[in-house]
Amino acid sequence: MAIKSAENYRQLRKQGITIRKTADVIIASFCIENNLPLLFLDKDFVPFVTYLNLLRA
Repeated sequence: MAIKSAENYRQLRKQGITIRKTADVIIASFCIENNLPLLFLDKDFVPFVTYLNLLRA
């Protein structure tokens, strides 16, 4: 999971997006890998929805 999280972080950085919290990257990456929707209010998750196909609950 750590490697996939780092890959996702780097992919967003290439788009010019910085995620402020490491925990957000790990949570989003877990949900993406397991095809789970995520219920969130934190705006840091929006790029994961836009660029990495995170499912929004």
